[in-house]
Amino acid sequence: MGLYYILARLAAKVLDFDDTVVPRQQLIVLNDVLAKRHPPIVGKEAREILQCIKKKHLVNSVTVGKSENGVVFSSEGDGHAEVRSAVALVKHINSNIGKADVVALRGEREWLSLLSLDSSLYIVRANSSLSTIELRALAKEVEGALKKQLRA
Repeated sequence: MGLYYILARLAAKVLDFDDTVVPRQQLIVLNDVLAKRHPPIVGKEAREILQCIKKKHLVNSVTVGKSENGVVFSSEGDGHAEVRSAVALVKHINSNIGKADVVALRGEREWLSLLSLDSSLYIVRANSSLSTIELRALAKEVEGALKKQLRA
């Protein structure tokens, strides 16, 4: 038993040895390309604008809601049930735990992030978790684009 354990540990260390190097030059080029290439945010309807923002930020869906009025805009069809659930969840967390700026939940396939900003609730579904800064940037961009669309 003892010799088997020692050999197994030795084999694991030898076989798990990883001497790969991060291709820094390729990362620099990719970061430059991604930084300069932003899909244009154009559209006549709010849904089209949200689809552009969704592609830009690499998220699965964006829904904007108000706690009193329900859905304002959604990139994925009718978001009434999603907004009602999210508002109830945020109210529950705020009443039992304390004021939460961002709520992040991991589902089977994607992350659900809820951001309360002013009187709006932003519901973002993505394949990975988003930081508070990313969520705020997305929310400000959505708000600015939708205000611009309403003025036009």
